[in-house]
Amino acid sequence: MPEVTPAAIEPDDETRKEKADLGALLDAAPVRRGHIVTTAVLLCVLLIDGFDLAVTGQILPAIAATLGVTTASLTGAFAMQPIGQALGGVLLSPLVDAYGRKRTLMVLLALLSAVTLLSVFVSSVAEFAATRFVAGMLGGGLLPAVASLVADISPIKRRSAMVGIVYSGLGVGTVLASVLVAVSLDHVGWQGMYVMGALAPLLIIAPVLFLIPESPLHLARKSASPAHILGALRKLGIMLPPGTRFREPPVRTGSRISIIEVFRDRRAGFTLVLWLTCICGQISVHLFTLGAIFFHEFGAVPLTSYAAYASVGGLAAIVASLSTGFVLDRFGRYRVIAVYALIGTLSLVGMGVFPFGSAGFVAAIICAGFFAVGTYQSLNILTPIVYPAALRSAAVGWKGGASRLGSSAAPLIAAALLSQQLGLQVAMSVAAVPLLLVAALAPALAVLERRMLSPSDA
Repeated sequence: MPEVTPAAIEPDDETRKEKADLGALLDAAPVRRGHIVTTAVLLCVLLIDGFDLAVTGQILPAIAATLGVTTASLTGAFAMQPIGQALGGVLLSPLVDAYGRKRTLMVLLALLSAVTLLSVFVSSVAEFAATRFVAGMLGGGLLPAVASLVADISPIKRRSAMVGIVYSGLGVGTVLASVLVAVSLDHVGWQGMYVMGALAPLLIIAPVLFLIPESPLHLARKSASPAHILGALRKLGIMLPPGTRFREPPVRTGSRISIIEVFRDRRAGFTLVLWLTCICGQISVHLFTLGAIFFHEFGAVPLTSYAAYASVGGLAAIVASLSTGFVLDRFGRYRVIAVYALIGTLSLVGMGVFPFGSAGFVAAIICAGFFAVGTYQSLNILTPIVYPAALRSAAVGWKGGASRLGSSAAPLIAAALLSQQLGLQVAMSVAAVPLLLVAALAPALAVLERRMLSPSDA
């Protein structure tokens, strides 16, 4: 049983009983079975979000054939999904603070299942765009709930690693999409892929309900009873005596938080550059996941053939997602971001240069999966780590909204490349350009973070 350290308790002047500092207690606790279970369940939640976006990108040509339209026109409509994700991240993140992480997650998962099932019955480009927009909004709401919960419950020494592991669910979902497209698309059609996508959210609702706790910090901020908070701590494996009382948590604006808050106290420069790098990183990753379309249209590569190679790149992306938090802690955040972005840039270009299926192509897609996704993963980890706890959910929501809104340009870029028939090498080079900008901006992020976190001048 973890002990409450002297730094985590203080005497209550009125009752002379000790009050536990909940934040200090969670920061100092060792990683227990409850932390591992919660991390695994939240990883699965983001897996669903990653699968939904990736599988749609890979089956677009099949959907276009059914609807009798060009892939380019449907790719433009696909831009509605990241736009929906952006709005969902911003508009739904207040629900995370108002109603709790668990309750919000369960409602969003149930609605996402229903909307994904509706996608099976679309008969026009407009219907496809509408269902993808709503699915994007619901998926966009998952990210701030998941990120704030894992950051709230993770020990401070393991926070980067645990946040990184949870975010790896996006990469796992991408790999799962590639594998299922490769082995199932010819048998179940694109409609069957969406049926699978509709079942997954339903299956994860029960683990969310029974296996993971509500954030103890959220409960304290909502003036929940000590017994309720103790129950949440017990799910993490942190056992405290009955009757333990807790200090008042730091003031939190919660659902009333304004975007202005993430720009105050010398955060403006860092926030703007972080958002720009996240937009660039997500555009490159998004165009990478649309590689099936480029190789199908420009190289006449069957979707299932590309999906087989994409699954290998996806496995590299999973390794990157799982390891990025540890690598950041070991070698420094911004040094890793710059190096990963440079190698990712070269890898994406290499995918268009080397012949499909050659050893060079395989090496390029593996490196692209690892370093392009690793770059974006690094940027994702920064937000819940760098911003103060009182702004964590809002910062994740606004950053996610900004990056996903900006990344909605990716399908539009892809549609332009397809309509102009610019070729495979140009397409993959265009996908690499945003990562090059991330590498250039990484040193600026380092300087701006130091300035943001330095003590205010007297």
